Amino acid sequence: MVSDKKERIEEIKDDLRRWYREGYNLDPIYESLKSKDVKRFVSLYREYKKLIPEMKRYKSILENYSDPNSIHYINILSDPLKYKEHREEIEEYVKKKQDIEESEDELFNLLTGLKSEDTKSGLNPKYTFDNYIVHEGNELAYTAAKKIIEKIGSINPLIIVGESGTGKTHLLNAIGNEYIKNHHSVIYENSEEIILRNRINFDSEILLVDDFHLLLEREDMHPLINLIIESYSKEDRQIVLASNFKLRYYTMDPSLRSKIESGISVDLANPTEEARLSILKLKAKDIDMKVDDEVIYYLAKNISNTSRLIASLKKIVAFSRILGKAPDISMAADLIKSKVSLQPGVSYLVEEEKPYRSISYLKDNLDRGYKGIIITRINPRRFKRYYDVSSDIYWLTESKTEQKSIPPILENLNYFMEEYIGKKYVLFLDGIDFLMSKNSPDSVVQFIRHVEDKISETKTILIISIDPKTIDEKYLKILERELEIS
Repeated sequence: MVSDKKERIEEIKDDLRRWYREGYNLDPIYESLKSKDVKRFVSLYREYKKLIPEMKRYKSILENYSDPNSIHYINILSDPLKYKEHREEIEEYVKKKQDIEESEDELFNLLTGLKSEDTKSGLNPKYTFDNYIVHEGNELAYTAAKKIIEKIGSINPLIIVGESGTGKTHLLNAIGNEYIKNHHSVIYENSEEIILRNRINFDSEILLVDDFHLLLEREDMHPLINLIIESYSKEDRQIVLASNFKLRYYTMDPSLRSKIESGISVDLANPTEEARLSILKLKAKDIDMKVDDEVIYYLAKNISNTSRLIASLKKIVAFSRILGKAPDISMAADLIKSKVSLQPGVSYLVEEEKPYRSISYLKDNLDRGYKGIIITRINPRRFKRYYDVSSDIYWLTESKTEQKSIPPILENLNYFMEEYIGKKYVLFLDGIDFLMSKNSPDSVVQFIRHVEDKISETKTILIISIDPKTIDEKYLKILERELEIS
């Protein structure tokens, strides 16, 4: 009894430490501890324990969007009690977002003549081990999946854990399709459907459950989970569970936890840039669409999440069909919604060979009512033609020209930028390497620090685009430390 109590106290401490590290507002819990209000503390702890897994799920979805509403809801998702007030509103908003994505998928299928294939098992036959790109972030999960194919029940249950978009559904389907090739009966279930039916098919040899975290969130589903684990953990049967989050986030009966943890949990992480290139090239080949390497490299460089990577490629392909022109980087930058929502009073460093991503950020903020001032080493006429942006453009040059220009003199540049600081402007600056060649690198760093300090207490935003290969690593590291990296 004493031992159980100690374990429970340690579990509570672990939860509180983890929630603090993850940035949740724990003030109400700490206040109840200070006032020694045990009843309120227990009530709050139980509520947090129940709400935080839901909040994590919604956050993992909303982080794929950069519109103001998504950012607003993400901020709410750091406070469990505030989330409780807006729960239905957030749920409805996420559903609308997902409906839009489904419509985009339908548009893509219509324009490309492709569609997903359904089978009696619920599996998508297009997801196989042959087209599953193995990288260091999923190698262990891939090895475990291959092992259970060789011998059913060798790891039971096998739990695949990874945030949204890391390839869990692909791996789950690949496992199922391989079992079917070996003449085993397989059922693939999504947890949402299980919750709606409140029952499951126990007749197959293999059961694959996607989005298992949705079942864990619902305590009323725990008896069914218990039945599933008991039934499929027997000899000659196999259960594979895919979850966005680790089991420790969920409250459950110790006996149920023990049954689930009797298997092995393997993690999935986002692919490396090299793996993302392989994924995109394979996907482009699958849809029989020629996409320039420049576009492929741009996507691989700027998107780490596998699902978002593929969705972005599909969106670009669909729009290129509509416009009747080959996909290019400019189109990609316009269509891909950045995960970064630029905040007033913040200075951002965007590391890129050409300023496609930073211009995309600039355009997003112009759409939000900001005005733009662009200071660039690129000739303004060429800049306007390449990036199609409606802002005042000033050429950073020593040459005499009829176009708007600024010489690379830090004092002049500082005086010019101060005219706009404090107003609702996005200041865009590239050509840092040019400035460093005309001034001492240290003085350029000091200039950027000065501008950043001035901006920090205003509604102005600064975007600095820089090709990291063009300046000394020492100064790049200083800028990375001083500015918000995007």
